Amino acid sequence: MADWRTITKKQFDAAYNQHLPSNWIKIAFRYFSKDTERKDFAPRRIITGILLGLFGLGMLATILNLPHKIIGVFVIPYSILLAMLVLYLFSAVILNNLRIRRIRKILGVTKYEYNALVSRFY
Repeated sequence: MADWRTITKKQFDAAYNQHLPSNWIKIAFRYFSKDTERKDFAPRRIITGILLGLFGLGMLATILNLPHKIIGVFVIPYSILLAMLVLYLFSAVILNNLRIRRIRKILGVTKYEYNALVSRFY
């Protein structure tokens, strides 16, 4: 396309529908984005509560100078859960960026122009 302003909603939707977001991406953005709706807070709150609880218990055990085995009971699950969450969210962002890049390639627009089209049509 020569000019991004000439792209119609029908053309944009056709390109977008060729590369719909996967469930992996949908779940990550649904439950962990800034724009999460109130009804979708439960999983986010549960995971945040578990992570904060494990962190707090690990910190308390460290402050109380408990043996390393007891501290490890809290720190190891915390580290594993946090690493899994970060890797999951990081992979979802990368996959979404690749999906948007494919849509932009079909339309022949830059990132700025793509964002302008999204703002215009949605």
